[in-house]
Amino acid sequence: MIRRIAAPLASLALLWALWLPGVDAESHHLLIDLRPPAILMLLILLVACRALAGRRLPRGATIILAVLLFAAALLQAAAALVLRFLDRPLDLYFDPQHLPSLVGLFTDAMGAVRAALVLAAALLGAVALLAAIYWALRSVARALAPRGVVLGASVLALAVLGTSALPAGVPSPINTSAASAIADQAALLYRGFAVMHGYDDRYARVLAAPEPPLRDLPGLARQDVILIFVESYGTIVLDEPRFHAVVAPALADFAAVVKGAGYELVSSRLVSPTFGGGSWLAHGTLASGIKLDPFLDRLVMASHRRSLPRYLAAAGYRTIEIMPGIKKPWPEGAFWGFERSYYARDLGYTGPPFGWFEIPDQYTLRSFAEDELWPGHAPVFAQIVLVSSHTPFAPVPPYVADWRDAGAFASISQAQWRTIYREPDWSDLEAPYLASVVYDLQTLASFLARLDGKALVIILGDHQPPGFASGAKVPWTVPVHILSRDSALVAPFRRAGYEPGALPQPIVEPKGMESFLGDFLRDFSAGSAGD
Repeated sequence: MIRRIAAPLASLALLWALWLPGVDAESHHLLIDLRPPAILMLLILLVACRALAGRRLPRGATIILAVLLFAAALLQAAAALVLRFLDRPLDLYFDPQHLPSLVGLFTDAMGAVRAALVLAAALLGAVALLAAIYWALRSVARALAPRGVVLGASVLALAVLGTSALPAGVPSPINTSAASAIADQAALLYRGFAVMHGYDDRYARVLAAPEPPLRDLPGLARQDVILIFVESYGTIVLDEPRFHAVVAPALADFAAVVKGAGYELVSSRLVSPTFGGGSWLAHGTLASGIKLDPFLDRLVMASHRRSLPRYLAAAGYRTIEIMPGIKKPWPEGAFWGFERSYYARDLGYTGPPFGWFEIPDQYTLRSFAEDELWPGHAPVFAQIVLVSSHTPFAPVPPYVADWRDAGAFASISQAQWRTIYREPDWSDLEAPYLASVVYDLQTLASFLARLDGKALVIILGDHQPPGFASGAKVPWTVPVHILSRDSALVAPFRRAGYEPGALPQPIVEPKGMESFLGDFLRDFSAGSAGD
C-alpha cells in the first residue's frame, strides 16, 4: 500500500516542481511559487477523462505530452529570467536569434573546456528530466485507474481551476505563470506575423511620421562632433550607494582632468529604449529620432528615413563609426549612412584579449585619433562604441599612461597580468562591472585631454547593466555628458537643463534618447549655437 501511494505522490511532486521557478510581477525578484500549477490541474483532468472513458494514455502520446510539459516549464523559467535580468518580457519572435551569441559569451567567459562540460551536463540533465517526466506521467495514469480515485481527482482539479474566476484584485491561489507565458508568446508571434505581412500598421504610422529637413547646422561652427557610447553605463552607478562609492571618485577625477584641459562639462540623464542588453536599439534610437524596439529596428533599416550621420554628412561632415564589437559583416549597417566604418577586423588589434569583444577601449580611442584626427582634417562626425564594460565585464583592461603601449601593453608586469586574468566570482560580477566603468572614465579623461581643437563631445551610456549586476526594477536611464572647449557648443545643453559637472541628479521625467536628434538639429541649425 505504501509503495502504491508513494509512487504517484512522488510523481505529482516532480510534476509540481516543474512550475516552481517564478518571478514577482511587481519587484521582479526571482521566487519559488508553491501554488498549485494550473497546467498540472489540466493534466490531471486530461488523464482522468481518458480513465473515465476506459482508456489510458498511449506510450507515444505520453512521450509527446512529456516533451510539451518540459517545453512549457522551460518557457516559464526563461520568461522569469528575462524579466528579472532584462526588465522586459521574453519574445520568442526575436530572442532566439541571440542564442548563439549567448553561448559564445558563456564559452568565452568560462573557457571552452569548462563551457563544453557545463553544456553537456545541461543536455544530460534535460534528457534525464524528460525521462523523469515520462515516468511521472505513466505513474499518475496508473494511479488514476480506479473509478473512485478518478472522480475525486477530477473534482479536486476542477475546484482548484475554478478559483481562477475570482474577482480581479483578489490574489490567485493557483500558479498560472506557464499558461500566461504561452499566451503571451502566442500573441507576440501573431503580432510579428501581422506586422511583417502588413496586417498591423502601428509601426508603419511611426515610420511615416514627419522628420526634420536637412540643414547646414552652422551652429556647430565646423567643429568635430564625437559621439561616444559607453557599454552598460547606467545611472545605477550614480544612484546605488555601493556603486556610487566606487564610481563617484572616478567621475570627479574625470571632471577635474577635462576641466584642466579647458573643457566645459555639463551632464544629464536620458531614458534608454533597452535594458541590460540590445545596445543597437540605443544607438539606433538616438540616430533615428524614433524609440526603437526589435520590430522598428528592422523596419527602420528598410525605410528611407534620415539618420544623424546623414544629417551631418549633408552639413559637410565626414561621418565615421568605430564599432569594435562588430566581428562579422554587417550589410544592414549601411542604412545609417556612415562614410567609413571601423569594425573589429579593421582596427587591427593583435594584443591580449579582454572580455567578450577582446579589444580594449584605450586602443580603440588611440586608433581613432591616429587614423582620423590628423592636423587640418575636414570636420568629422564620429560615433564610437566602447565595449570594455560589456558583460561579463572581466577581465578589465589595464590603463597605460603611455598611449603608444595601449596595444602591446609592454609596461604591464607578469604579476599584474596574473591579477588581471584571475578568474572572477561569476556569482557576483559587481566588482568587475564597477572596475570596467572606472577604467573607461579614466581612459576617456586622458583621451579628451590629449585631443586638440574644440570638438563637441557627447558621452552617454547605452543602457543599464543586466539585472544580475544592477538589481531589479531600476530606471532605464543612462548618464549623458556634454563637453567642449567652445562654450557656445555647450550652451544649448545648458539651456535644456544639463547640470555643470559629471554627477547629474535624478530627473522626475527625463527625456528619451529619441528626443536627442530633433533637439540637436534644432539647436545647431541657428547661425551660432548660442543664438
